[in-house]
Amino acid sequence: MRAGKVTRLLESLSEAHETLIAEFIPAGARSHFLASHREALLGLRSLLDAAIDRAKEPPEASGKKSPPSRSRGVIDISD
Repeated sequence: MRAGKVTRLLESLSEAHETLIAEFIPAGARSHFLASHREALLGLRSLLDAAIDRAKEPPEASGKKSPPSRSRGVIDISD
């Protein structure tokens, strides 16, 4: 029951958002904002694609050495 109310609320908010944009932002500006939003998303896609590609490579293939592991030495505390 709550899910239905939340869904209806989100749909109402989405419609209100679209109406506000249509009413108050001129068409020319709207097209520029949509284009810039698309470009931002494409930039994010490129970043994600690069990160996915790096995750597929074995660590030694990337040309970077893996950080040295830290091992604890034994400290003699006897007198």
